[in-house]
Amino acid sequence: MTDLSPLALACHAASLCDGKSAEDVAVLRLPPGAEFSYVVLATARSERQAYTLVDEVFGFCKRHKIDHRPVEGEAGWYLIDCHQVVVHALGEAQRSFYSFEKLWKKADPVDWRAELAKLPALPGAKPRGEE
Repeated sequence: MTDLSPLALACHAASLCDGKSAEDVAVLRLPPGAEFSYVVLATARSERQAYTLVDEVFGFCKRHKIDHRPVEGEAGWYLIDCHQVVVHALGEAQRSFYSFEKLWKKADPVDWRAELAKLPALPGAKPRGEE
């Protein structure tokens, strides 16, 4: 099992979504006491892309033996629950309607690119940007 911190997992998940051309990829650190530590938000231009985004994260979790639940959702909103990190892939309409950044007002945005650059490469991982 790969021992990734929740922050590292959130940053890798954001990078995977970004690599699949997701728009407005964001990582939010939720305040202490929340049900999970980080949420990753990614906007998809189509239902197919939304599913592809979480499927990519699901595959990453399987390859690196990271505990997760099955992909859930439908109609342009899919998510994968990795316990301390939840990844949402939403269509543009859903992202706009639910306005997660406003829902979690006390969440802190994370500069996931800067954080990812600080992390060591994963064992057996492809070079960054090719995950």
